[in-house]
Amino acid sequence: MHIDYEISEKDFLNGQRLAIKKSAIRGVRWTLFVLPTFGMLLLINLVYFAVRQGFSIRLVPGFAICLGFLSIPLLSRREQTKVYAKSNALHGKLSLDVDDRGLRFLGPTSSSDVTWEHFGRFLEDDKVFILYQKSDRIFNILPKRDLSPEQMAEFRQLSEQHLNNKV
Repeated sequence: MHIDYEISEKDFLNGQRLAIKKSAIRGVRWTLFVLPTFGMLLLINLVYFAVRQGFSIRLVPGFAICLGFLSIPLLSRREQTKVYAKSNALHGKLSLDVDDRGLRFLGPTSSSDVTWEHFGRFLEDDKVFILYQKSDRIFNILPKRDLSPEQMAEFRQLSEQHLNNKV
């Protein structure tokens, strides 16, 4: 099967979001979901205390910590946008050939021929497929917007067959 595609910034961010959401590393999920929630709860408590007791300069460090926790998702997205902008391998027309032997990636600055054994698992949502390499920290993004329903079904079937995906 041959696939021609491009990875837009939005595709890259969607892939990153899915990877974080399904990350096996608890700390990654906590950083972007639990800590901002904790920051919001702490902020509510500080505001309640300030209204009941009156504002005090001693509350300023608490407010700073709250704002730090609440800004984590925004800072993370900004960093991901920078990574996309700097990565030449993600820009331009890309192609992927997939068969029982493996995957062949071709881009304007790189090409690689990779066997299925190089990958550990795959994930998908309604916008992207993600193929994790064995390290579970590095992955390839394949946006669904450039795929026909037949290509999606065939790619999913080959990935499940070769990666024995149980996610």
